[in-house]
Formats: sequence, structure tokens, C-alpha cells
Amino acid sequence: MPLIEDTMDESTPWLVSALRERFQATETGMIIDANTDGNFTWCVQISAFERWFAELESLLDQTLGRRIAHAAAESEEWHWMQQGELPTPWFKRRAKRVETVNEDWKLRGLGHFTVLESSEKDSTLLVTNRPHTSLAAGMANAVWECIEENRYRFQWSDRGAKETVIQASLDNRTIPNQVPVEYNWNDVDGNTDDLSRMYDLARWESDGFWTVEGNRTVMLHRDLFIRFEALLSPYISQTERTSDSRTEWCGIDELDRLVTWDAMADASRQQFLASGELILIADPEHWESMSLRHLALQGLGRIVKAESIDANGGVNLHLSAAFHPAIVVGRLLGCWERAEGRSAKAKWTSDTTGHHIQITSRREIAD
Repeated sequence: MPLIEDTMDESTPWLVSALRERFQATETGMIIDANTDGNFTWCVQISAFERWFAELESLLDQTLGRRIAHAAAESEEWHWMQQGELPTPWFKRRAKRVETVNEDWKLRGLGHFTVLESSEKDSTLLVTNRPHTSLAAGMANAVWECIEENRYRFQWSDRGAKETVIQASLDNRTIPNQVPVEYNWNDVDGNTDDLSRMYDLARWESDGFWTVEGNRTVMLHRDLFIRFEALLSPYISQTERTSDSRTEWCGIDELDRLVTWDAMADASRQQFLASGELILIADPEHWESMSLRHLALQGLGRIVKAESIDANGGVNLHLSAAFHPAIVVGRLLGCWERAEGRSAKAKWTSDTTGHHIQITSRREIAD
């Protein structure tokens, strides 16, 4: 029987080239969207995102679909404000604008946008190959507002077969444009480099739909998660923080933000543990190489220094930048627990050099 050479590389060269050109890797383990003034981007498998989101809903005991849909709408509007004006040709203006949106969504893995019906006050929109129905609904309404230059209320339904139908109704209220979001931590800028990223193995499947090793993958901006966090705050202002939290956020004093970050981190920890990834840490230096696979590959950050602080696996980790502290701390807690086989706790601080994360055993170990 003849031998068949198989490199197992099923990637699509033109797609990988386009992704590398637009989404630039940095030495700090981040991914920058060059089309949006350097917005940090998470290259995440949709199954992992959905597991994280489901865990977050469970931890907060709330249904969060509408919240993340509105965060997606705000973030997408800001994205297109940074992109500049959509095309304004004399003929087929709407069609050209829809085409521009789909060209952008194609690389981000967000599906394909279509206008089914449209009247002066109401429109029916469709997103096929959508990655997540709430994200699709919010983003579709935002791009429709940009295309038509009007405000719309929206509601949506999932039609199965990866399709989301959005009903948009004209809203005559005066709603201000989006402004940049603020966040409570410092990131160090890093030069671009040739570190491998998950999208290096991207395979084109169909319009707005690509996979990595058979798993649907999307590019989600950090701006989306910060806006989502802000929209959560009013709904958890009366929620008590557990007295046995496994995370300490130095410099974060607002109760609603502490509750939100606790939940985001624990959802990230549980999602990672559920993935079944194997983690082997024999020396502190192994944390640096581990972070290349489990953080930098997706654009979450990169550990640049690791120091042992006790005989039970305790470690101080330094990252120059992080996609979102809660998501990254949760991921690192999951890594530590998988490596050590017991529960962990973390302390996070941020200064001008980036992020410092201390991870130790959650319970004292008797001598």
C-alpha cells in the first residue's frame, strides 16, 4: 500500500493571509484588529464562548441574552464609527453597504447579513451562519442603523439551522452615538511579532463561517465585553458577594463590579476545566510556555515572568497585557487547578507594568 504524505493542515491560505494582515499578533500575547484603531480581539471557539456564557448565567442566576445583545449592538456601532462612513454610491447604495458589512463579518466569522423585507418603519433582517443568536441580533441591528442612518428597536427569534431573524422598528428617539469605553487596568503596548495564533489554521467553510480544527471560531472585540459588563451592573447591584470568594481584585471597590468579575472569572475557570485540557507544570518557568498555548494563541495575553512563592505550587505571574482581567484570571485558576489537582485562589493587581496575578492553594495545607 503506498504511503500518503499528509501534513494535517486543512487551512485555507487566502483566509489565513487575510486574517494575519488584519488581526496582528503582538509580543504581549494580544491580537489587535488593525481596522479599529487597535481594538484587542479574542479569537475564541464558539463552543467555548457559549460554555462560558452559560456558566455566567448560572452563577448570576439570570438570563443574559438581551444584555449581551445590547452590548453587541453598542460595540458594533462603535466598530463602524471607527471604520469611517459606509459607501455612498449613487446607485444601489443599500446593497453596497450590505456588501461592505459582509466583507467585514467574513473575516470576523460573524455570519452573513441579509435584508429580507424593508418598509419606511419596519424591517426584517436575517443573519445566516450566525455564531450565537444574541450576538447576531445585536450586531445586525447596529449595522442596519449604520446602513439606514436611523435608530431602530429590535427583537429577534432563532430559526434554527444557524439562522437568526431580527425585526427592526423605527425608533424616533434621539439616542447619542457611542463613545469609547473605559476600563480600570493598565496594558503595556507590545510590538507585533510572528507568534502563532489560532487563526493560523483557519479553514473557510461558507459566508462568515470558518473553523479551526473543525471548531467554529469567531473574533470578538474586548469592547464588547466591557460594554456587557457595564450593562450587567444595574441588574446585580443588590447581589451580595460571597464571603468565600476565590478572587481578590485590588483597586476594584464597586460591589457590582466585584460580583461581575467574580462570576466572569469563575465562569472562565469552569469553562477551562470542562475543556479537559492537560496542564503540566514542574517549574515556574513552565507557566510562560503554557501561556503561549492557553492564552496567547487566542489573544488573551502572555505570561512574561513567573516566580514560585511557596512549596505548594503558589506562584506570582506577570502579564504585560490582558484581554480582560476576569477572563484571564479565571483561565489561569483553571490551569493551576488542573496542574495541582486542588482548588485555588487568586489575587490580581495592575500597575504601569501590566498585570500581577498571585495564585495559591484555596485552603491551607497542613505541614
